[in-house]
Amino acid sequence: MTTGGPPDTTRPAWIPPGGAAAPAPGRPAVPPGRPGWPPTTPGGPGWGPPAPPPPPKRRRPLVTLLVLLLVTVLAGGGLLLADRDRSPAPPASVGAAPSTGRPAATTTTRPSAVPARTPAAVRAVQSDVAELRGLRFLRRVPVTIESPARLARRLLRTLDAETDEAKLARQGRALAVLGELPLGTDLPQLLRRIQAESVLGFYLPGRPPKGRLYVRSTRGLDPYARVVLAHELTHAVTDQHYDLTRSDRLAAATGREDEATAYAALVEGDATLTMQRYLRERLSPAEQVQAGQASTGDRTPRRDAAPPVIRESLLFPYREGLRFAILLYQQGGGWAALDRAYRDPPASTEQVLHPEKYLVRRDKPQTVTVPDVSGRLGGGWRPGAQLGFGELDVRLLLQGELSPAAAASAAAGWDGGRLRTFERGGRTALVLRTVWDSPAQASEFCDAMSRWATTRLGRGANRRWTGPGQQAVLRCRGPSVALLAAPDRSTLQGLQAAIPRP
Repeated sequence: MTTGGPPDTTRPAWIPPGGAAAPAPGRPAVPPGRPGWPPTTPGGPGWGPPAPPPPPKRRRPLVTLLVLLLVTVLAGGGLLLADRDRSPAPPASVGAAPSTGRPAATTTTRPSAVPARTPAAVRAVQSDVAELRGLRFLRRVPVTIESPARLARRLLRTLDAETDEAKLARQGRALAVLGELPLGTDLPQLLRRIQAESVLGFYLPGRPPKGRLYVRSTRGLDPYARVVLAHELTHAVTDQHYDLTRSDRLAAATGREDEATAYAALVEGDATLTMQRYLRERLSPAEQVQAGQASTGDRTPRRDAAPPVIRESLLFPYREGLRFAILLYQQGGGWAALDRAYRDPPASTEQVLHPEKYLVRRDKPQTVTVPDVSGRLGGGWRPGAQLGFGELDVRLLLQGELSPAAAASAAAGWDGGRLRTFERGGRTALVLRTVWDSPAQASEFCDAMSRWATTRLGRGANRRWTGPGQQAVLRCRGPSVALLAAPDRSTLQGLQAAIPRP
């Protein structure tokens, strides 16, 4: 019910006025320690589970950490293409099976009855999802309901088999150089613990025997579990029509982490929006209250206490993905707009954060490279991490030392980025190269990075800083900005000599 005027008849009842009012960038979607579903507004703001699992060696599971993330209308790898493999690997700074090549179906097809071999309770939710989302299930989806402990163990076994821990550890050391993680953080173990405590369910994309999902519950398919199941079944039906194993191919490619995070936002935003509609249209008021009460027992202390770069990267596909999905739905012609997006998905987190750069004037990111200069830094240096660095990464980096508003403004002109590290023993050198839409926007970012470096490393001069165990130089010219950092002066001089000026 709305106040202050007649209802908006142009908007479906399950979309709130103005779309999704997501929290301001950089602000936790839910206050630490509070359940994601506000008991005072059952059936209102929805949720989003986050936890992009580490980059996989092969196929990555879509992991849904639907716990305590009910941000204004559902928030927050629900299911994450496990990894980011920029997410993130956790960064939209840190998330393969072969493509099934299934043809896309249109949303105008009337959903058919679900396979009869499916248990009745699951079949009822599956029928609702097919009707609400406008896509029919093409084959049976095996569903397993498990206790929290069993589901956590199953998830960790899946992730352990798919995760390249050495690669993820290198990404963690890169984040430590940037000051986004404490020195010595065991990133693989940190993510493992967050995922184990947070998972409510997950879906493994692909044709049988891979295409199956799991939901956590000790009470069978009560209202809470059915809402989680609706989220996961949305992944299943879109996988059957649009092949969600695309996320695996993005994760396997070098430097496409930002694109993988943008794709995860589309997938999670779609599932979260469908889940919200299921919550409001298929559960009675009493069931909505029951589901809300059940959610109050869920806590994610490890995720809530994690460094902002981890927490915000995990939330991004749900929070911003939901906002993106609502805008597509409202401005692009309903579910058909989301179906088209699976065939032509957003290529960057910039396009998710600024939907007009996807819907109106497609702003394709530039390709940025950083050469392997380990051989020119002295004996013992070897290549380390190599990641795409998108607008979300820029925001999260700057938010470590600047206000969220200043970080968002400085990141808004992003047009491409790449981060690369070089390692020797326990030391790490780093190069971060970015390009911008205009020299003016590059200059704004350069100024913001200068403030960031001064706050983080101490006083500097001529865009050079020396801090405890780290030295850095910032190069700004035209539409390009590059940060070079090293543990000592001689290594920094080697980087400067080896990396061409913008």
